[in-house]
Amino acid sequence: MLTTADLLTIIQEQKNPNINQIAKKLEIPQDYLHEILTTLHRHNLIEYDSKTGKITMPKWLTNINKKIEATKPTTGEIILPRYQEIQIQDITIGNYTKEPLALKIWIKAKRKEIAICNIS
Repeated sequence: MLTTADLLTIIQEQKNPNINQIAKKLEIPQDYLHEILTTLHRHNLIEYDSKTGKITMPKWLTNINKKIEATKPTTGEIILPRYQEIQIQDITIGNYTKEPLALKIWIKAKRKEIAICNIS
């Protein structure tokens, strides 16, 4: 299911996006997308010109992303025991090796990384 954060990310990543490009990328009807964009515009989450179909990110939101990227990333480590599974939200991660493994996680605004490492 498409979330607001997903849609904002898609808009931000596109070069000069318009409603036609976004609707085609998301494979949803333009009428439905128009309603969504109008609501996001009303709440100042995007700048949307319904006459031209142009969509841009507001300056305040772009500045927040830059500040987040400049900060230290969220980090974490999960130890995954041998022959075990863990569930994080709706994702099941399994370790089917003879050794326990570490999942090292770094999260920033635009970049998310997970490294699978041996525990030594």
